[in-house]
Amino acid sequence: MLENIQILVSQILVMFLLMAVGYVCFRLKYLNNDGAGQLSLVLTRIVAPSVIIDSFQREFDPALGTELIISAGCAFLAMGLSIVVSHILFRADGPHKNFADKRMCVVFTNCGFMALPLLDALYGSHGLFLGSAFIAVNNILLWSYGITQLSHETSRSQKIRNAVINPGTISVVIGLIFFLTPLDLPAIPATCVSYLASLNTPVAMIILGAFLAQCDLRSCFRDKQVYYVTALRLIVLPLITMVIFLLLPLDSTLRNTMLISAAAPVAMVSSMFAQVYGTDYLFSTRAVAVSTILSAVTIPGMIALCGLLGG
Repeated sequence: MLENIQILVSQILVMFLLMAVGYVCFRLKYLNNDGAGQLSLVLTRIVAPSVIIDSFQREFDPALGTELIISAGCAFLAMGLSIVVSHILFRADGPHKNFADKRMCVVFTNCGFMALPLLDALYGSHGLFLGSAFIAVNNILLWSYGITQLSHETSRSQKIRNAVINPGTISVVIGLIFFLTPLDLPAIPATCVSYLASLNTPVAMIILGAFLAQCDLRSCFRDKQVYYVTALRLIVLPLITMVIFLLLPLDSTLRNTMLISAAAPVAMVSSMFAQVYGTDYLFSTRAVAVSTILSAVTIPGMIALCGLLGG
């Protein structure tokens, strides 16, 4: 367990150094807001799907297939719990005018940008393989439940279409085809996909650094509601999720993989979607910034506690 914590802390430090590169690039105007947005599109539309497809490039094993199904179930359980808690605490008829934004910040984690690099460092392709299930569930709920919270104008058919047709779920389907059938990705395309997948950590962290450079961190840390949402996202919900996972007969690797994904900071997409739909995106931006910084402490702490309680 101690070795895993050391790997986790080392990887987080590396990630924050990469964020610093993005921060400096933005401050020196090597990278502007438009450039960061374009990099985000490349990351979410090309690099992240490549990570998922690359993680499925393995011979079919019934045990792995079972683990994937269990991982998806754990992801639905963790995110379902977040939805229930967010609806109890942030009611539409309550005092929170930006209740939808707070729900988004509590429910959706940065399981792609932050969790995948950590899973890769700890468990290699096996961790990425299991983590892809959480990403698929996250995408399905983001394009259905998430849009429902922020917009009441999207039709039901469009919500269903969005939940099914998006980069995360499409890449999982492609990966499953190669995993479940005798088909193999030819050597040259497979190498290309692998190269693209290797960009995930540096590009994601540089984007996050540029994102943080646009925030007034002093105002972020003065917002009490940001602390409230961040505590729910990084401490309260991961603790409840961890207890549930410990009560289930889960393999330690699978359990830790799902816990890291569930304990990741507020998803950047919470801010991006809020800006698109005209809600309180500034609050979401502050929550992303604060939770990302504090997750350097909370994620290793959560894994250490899980190891102590679960063995």
